Amino acid sequence: MPISKKNIFSNVKNIEQSIFKDEQVFYPDFTPENIFSRDAQIKELSFSLKPLISNKKANNFLIYGPPGTGKTLTSRFVLEELINYSLKVKYLYVNCIQDNTRFSVFSRIVSFFGGIMPRRGLAVDEIWQRIKELFTKSSFSPVIILDEIDKLKKEDLSVLLYDLSRFSNNNKYFTLILITNNKSFILDLDSRTQSSLFLKDLEFKKYSSQDLKLILKERVEYGLIGNAISEDLIGYIAGYAAIREGDARIAIDLLYKAAKQSEREGNLMISKEVLLSVSNLIDSIKLNEKIASLSKEEFKFLKILKQDQTTTEAYSSLKEIAQRTKSRYLLKFEKLGFISLSPVKEGKGNVRKISLNFNLELL
Repeated sequence: MPISKKNIFSNVKNIEQSIFKDEQVFYPDFTPENIFSRDAQIKELSFSLKPLISNKKANNFLIYGPPGTGKTLTSRFVLEELINYSLKVKYLYVNCIQDNTRFSVFSRIVSFFGGIMPRRGLAVDEIWQRIKELFTKSSFSPVIILDEIDKLKKEDLSVLLYDLSRFSNNNKYFTLILITNNKSFILDLDSRTQSSLFLKDLEFKKYSSQDLKLILKERVEYGLIGNAISEDLIGYIAGYAAIREGDARIAIDLLYKAAKQSEREGNLMISKEVLLSVSNLIDSIKLNEKIASLSKEEFKFLKILKQDQTTTEAYSSLKEIAQRTKSRYLLKFEKLGFISLSPVKEGKGNVRKISLNFNLELL
């Protein structure tokens, strides 16, 4: 007689009530009811884009700041408010990680204007000509958000931005909102493009621990059942994200993953133990993402660094790597958040102390 196989779902813990009131509150595309600590940026964007309602030219914007500081959220919020207020404006959001070529971005703009891309292949210049025709026939002012603009292929970057910023028809223009974590990408643009863009800078500084608490409390209120997490643990998550560039996405992701893990274990309340285990997992994932961008030689140098050693001590290791190269590596590690460099007192010139910002065991 064959042995009956136990169904895999019979071992899955089952609880009558979910820890989530609304799980979508934690999804990346969720727009919260309140956008905390960004009143000045909302006001600046709103004021500068309002001329579009009167068929006037608006500023192009360069929005920059660390990851997870509300740059995309705020931009889309203001544009949603604008198109709900006036039929004279429409906007297109493009993520340049996914659409990282001039051809791809132009194709998205054709679709935005209601045009259809033919099945036969078109040259980029042909698509641009099609965009100009569609633009001329349109009855609205187009705003194009180019998120992660620095991820666009360098050979396409200047030409794309020059085309969009220079074209106009019947006193109607493309308005561009360029979003980046690092504004130094501007240095990759040729001088004529920089001049044509006439960008207005808008900085988004990292969230403080208190800012992050407000953001988390709203997600808890709308996303989780009552008493799912204590005030102290909300504070722990806020502090955890605050020292990681004030990244709200990290804070929300940690809260979400902790809630999912708690529910998986059959609990309706997030414990400190679950939160700590999930935070270690997130640290490991984030670290691995950054490590993937390193060369073998850079990773080898990173592994031999020690807490609170000086740059002089670091330079004395791995003799096969030139000191100038090691100096460049340290600057890259600092930019990636692996280390912090601080001057050593006692007048030792350019000698600096190296502080590690990650758990060495995670390597």
